[in-house]
Amino acid sequence: MPTVIKLKRGTSTPTTSNIVNGEVAVDTSAKKLYINDSGTIKEIGGNIDLSAVAQDIIPDGNGTRDLGSSTNRFAELYLSGNTINLGGATIDSDGSGTISISAGGVTLPADSKIADGTRLALEGADGTPARSVAFFTAAGGLSTRATTFRFKATTANTYTFTAYTLADGTSITQDTGTTLFTF
Repeated sequence: MPTVIKLKRGTSTPTTSNIVNGEVAVDTSAKKLYINDSGTIKEIGGNIDLSAVAQDIIPDGNGTRDLGSSTNRFAELYLSGNTINLGGATIDSDGSGTISISAGGVTLPADSKIADGTRLALEGADGTPARSVAFFTAAGGLSTRATTFRFKATTANTYTFTAYTLADGTSITQDTGTTLFTF
């Protein structure tokens, strides 16, 4: 004998007097489905209990779903693995508090600090402290930076500029006596 499924329509949540055990009802006002499960009316496809997920959570397409939002964020993220893949770059931890980032490094906000409050400093390839300074021209005005100069702390026989041309056309070349900027 074929299985018969009875579907009843209504404009409110059904009760056990509206549908009997095993019957399904639709609330056309709320656009919800309900079933009578042994005398208990249960919403079908309603709230989902995610307190103990027993399978991978995978979106239905690549880059199509968010986890949280800009106004409703998750508080903490607990992972047992040691790698986060973030857009192709990996953030790794060795378990001792050391974190490394691959694929080009990391961009930190200006005035970033370490745990004790010490500001991070730029460093040249030779380990000398460096500072980046925006350079503006009369033509570009103060709103459009022409370039950024990177200055490093003074060391013996280190030249700040090489082949720098002044506005009058004269040039400054390597000269151990020329110091334009220090900090």
